[in-house]
Amino acid sequence: MFRRRAERRRAQALAKLSAHFDAQLATATDIAITAARRDLKATWPSIPLAHRLTVRGSVTVADVQATAWEHFGLAAVPADRAAAILRSRYESRTGAMDLDTDAYDHQEKQS
Repeated sequence: MFRRRAERRRAQALAKLSAHFDAQLATATDIAITAARRDLKATWPSIPLAHRLTVRGSVTVADVQATAWEHFGLAAVPADRAAAILRSRYESRTGAMDLDTDAYDHQEKQS
């Protein structure tokens, strides 16, 4: 009885830890996407108005990993996990309108 309770508590603790890690990584991804968009918009004054829609920024898995390190101290973020969350946040924040990403390249390498 005590063993099952300890195993259940351990499993719950690991689930909480994993959810917290994913939440921090999602926030780091949002920060990286926002930074890429700010960098892109900072270059707009030097680009003619007719060409602004053709100029694109980029957000990479390495950007997400660096942001996770800078903001949350997450030193060992697996590239596949960062790529999965980047794909999710990229799609939900309509990143395809103005940004490119290498997150889909990481998906193809694993298949």
